[in-house]
Amino acid sequence: MILLKFCLILFVVNSLTIGGGYVMLPVLHKEFVEKYHWLTNQEFLDAIAIGQITPGPLTVMNAVIGYKIAGLIGAVLAMISSYMPCIIIVTLVCKYYFLYKESVIVHSSFKGIKPAVIGLLAAVAIPLGKTSIIDPITSGIAMTSFALIAFTKVDPTFVIIGAGILGALFL
Repeated sequence: MILLKFCLILFVVNSLTIGGGYVMLPVLHKEFVEKYHWLTNQEFLDAIAIGQITPGPLTVMNAVIGYKIAGLIGAVLAMISSYMPCIIIVTLVCKYYFLYKESVIVHSSFKGIKPAVIGLLAAVAIPLGKTSIIDPITSGIAMTSFALIAFTKVDPTFVIIGAGILGALFL
């Protein structure tokens, strides 16, 4: 029953994610950590971190969570549940895009969606930051990582690897 619920949550969240995959993080956090207690905050952060150092970070994150919940079958079903909405939606978008691409309603909708995405990202970043940033060293790693990603062209993969090395050396 847990596995079915888990797959259904992933399917629904992935179906409704607009504006990039990171928009789903607050919803997944609320479901997996707060509502069902399948993961702790730290386990959720670990899944995000593992996902960030791999191609397809959010799918890998979902697979890690699926593995934690139900082993190998959980990981496989997490990936299927993550990809099916995309396959269905892309098929439909490809079919109807050219009919509505100049629509004022479509353009206006996306103007409203973009600020909501920022709010959703902040909603998950702030509570997770409170769990992760616990002393001056982790604060320094967080601020340096933010500055490198926000103000330079450093690949986030290298920032994450560097932060991992600093954590291994000093924490």
